[in-house]
Amino acid sequence: MGSRSNIPPLAACLQVFRLTLRRQFFSRQTIVIAVLIGLAMAIMITLSLILRAEAYRGIEELVPKINSRLFMGFLLPIISLAYASSAISGERTGQTLVYLLSTSIPRPLIYLSQYAAVLLLTLGVTLGGLAALCLAFGADGLLALRGFAPVVALATTCYVGLFLLFSAWVRRATFLALGYALMIEALTANIPGVVKCITVSFYANSWLYDESSPLGLRPIIPAYDPVTGGTAIGVLIAASLGFLALGMWLFSRKEYE
Repeated sequence: MGSRSNIPPLAACLQVFRLTLRRQFFSRQTIVIAVLIGLAMAIMITLSLILRAEAYRGIEELVPKINSRLFMGFLLPIISLAYASSAISGERTGQTLVYLLSTSIPRPLIYLSQYAAVLLLTLGVTLGGLAALCLAFGADGLLALRGFAPVVALATTCYVGLFLLFSAWVRRATFLALGYALMIEALTANIPGVVKCITVSFYANSWLYDESSPLGLRPIIPAYDPVTGGTAIGVLIAASLGFLALGMWLFSRKEYE
């Protein structure tokens, strides 16, 4: 790619997009994610059998279980960080980033191409995993999927922007992203106080808790104090764009070895 400087920028960006998408999909991360989703599927199928054997109240009993830490609080950030945090840091570890930066493609476009590839792959996996978990419950699961899908899509976009920023910032970005997901998201997102407002999951949950949501979810903790659905959507969109812009700026300025 470096010797063919006459390649149009769009074609070069598409090549970076394809290479990133293929490298991330055919990786150890995909194997780990497949195992995690498989375990979650086994849990949800077992749960569906138990619920149907008991007094099953329908979607109002199903939805809180999908919204538990099994998917929204665990699988969603783990899938996002698995792909996004290893995108640029993996290039550095494999010593291919310097070669990529030596091409005629502007750095912001390289970052944007990798972001698009990682986002497409992560959205496919998170929404596909959500669909698999929900459809284990049949028609009620389909109704739950329609309510959860927009929230999961926007939360995934925000997570990818954040974790790709980590990948552009530090060499061992996966450890930083894992620490954030386990220490910040898991520990603070469901407790009273203002600290939870720095987490992506707080705004995703607030969107789910909004009165206009068809899912009818309510916070388990009375003092959770969620924001309105409109505010949550606005914050997630602004954060996604902010993470992307900051990542592009950092990637353009940082010296990589």
